[in-house]
Amino acid sequence: MTRSRITVSLDETLKIMNIRYIGTLNGDEVNSNMMSQLVHVPNVWEYDSILDMRRYEGTIMGKEIEDLSVRWNQLVQGRDAGGFTAIISDDPLVRARLSITQSLFPQRTLENFNTFDEGLDWIKARKAATVVQPT
Repeated sequence: MTRSRITVSLDETLKIMNIRYIGTLNGDEVNSNMMSQLVHVPNVWEYDSILDMRRYEGTIMGKEIEDLSVRWNQLVQGRDAGGFTAIISDDPLVRARLSITQSLFPQRTLENFNTFDEGLDWIKARKAATVVQPT
């Protein structure tokens, strides 16, 4: 049996944070575990993020998403403006709540994907599109 946990890994070159939800954690455990790791990431607001929920077996309630948004927004204080978050999940509830989740993280653009590669490609394309070309 796999130990339930949240893992955070950083791609320093691409400035992408990979956050994996693994196992059967409840929403409060997800939030506490994630935030306890994110507070130690220098300039965390400079990273785009991939939330990989493919191995997550729990359900995160709306109240818990709201709690996470409050904690995240207190940490970054608006400095994450223009950031991208790819949510990797085929859970219909995650998809159905995407617009609500987006409203709770107003500085970032969120999108839902079924595969990690789709999410990573989306972030790369969005970042490339925002690079200002010299005249």
